[in-house]
Amino acid sequence: MNETTSIEIRPARRRDTAALVEFLRSAPPAPGTTHAADAALLANLRNRIVAVGGHQVVGACLVIRGAGRCAAIRPPRLLQWDVHLAARLFRAAAAHARKKHHAQLIQSLIEPSAADSLTPALDRAGFQPLATLSYLRRPVRVTDPAAGPAAREAEPLAPPVLTWQRFSRLSHRRFADTIARTYADSLDCPKLAGLRTIDEVIETHRHTGRFTPRSWHLVLDGGRTVGVAMVNDLKGRGELVYLGVVPEARGRGIGRALLARAIRDTAERGLARMGLAVDTHNTPAIRLYEWAGFHEIHRRLAWFVPAERLDALGA
Repeated sequence: MNETTSIEIRPARRRDTAALVEFLRSAPPAPGTTHAADAALLANLRNRIVAVGGHQVVGACLVIRGAGRCAAIRPPRLLQWDVHLAARLFRAAAAHARKKHHAQLIQSLIEPSAADSLTPALDRAGFQPLATLSYLRRPVRVTDPAAGPAAREAEPLAPPVLTWQRFSRLSHRRFADTIARTYADSLDCPKLAGLRTIDEVIETHRHTGRFTPRSWHLVLDGGRTVGVAMVNDLKGRGELVYLGVVPEARGRGIGRALLARAIRDTAERGLARMGLAVDTHNTPAIRLYEWAGFHEIHRRLAWFVPAERLDALGA
């Protein structure tokens, strides 16, 4: 596939269905994946970008719209790998996410084993490295219902005057304000700071798995909010979608208290596993999770479109 300029890159149309089905049945998987996409996934043509040469589909890329003005771009599949064509597909997919869905956070998660193939294409498309994400898991001991409430698994080393507040419509603004304060000097994907509003970030967290407001907690020390932990039900496990401590309360055991509360919330829901994702540069958080018994099961490389390049996509 030496000549790519004659290939048209555009959103898939209804008349592309037959050619796209044939392409997805015969094309190699995207770099870093081990299986080809099922042809049944073709139902959503509106968010698939195709590369068309003549009457043949020679490449395709999927845009996954998320809540809170975010979108994920799946790595492209090509009949024959070509970094220039892959870059065109990545950029067209990002432009589609921006124009069609008004996405503010546009990212692509790739396998480390695919970095040699995908990094040049992402770079040419205007993406930048965001973070290496470590995916952690831990088992959760669930108490026999006949024995009463779930046992407290991890006793935090924290001030004894901590109190807790669950998420509700009335406490939404307090949650938003606290989350914003926890971002100060954060080591967790700091390049995302200011890219979206806090309400948009919360909307994304709400739609990660099944939203469980009784497992979203603010922690207060002497009446002042000092941190937040939010757990959802994701594929049958408790997913810690966010945990943060305000700067002035760090180093005092608040993180341990929040994590212990999140583990108890997971146990009380009868879920036997808990998971989370963390930026590998966030060493204080990683130490906290290791203390609580989490272990790494996987890593992915996150790339995103920086704020200064978003307007060009919408042009």
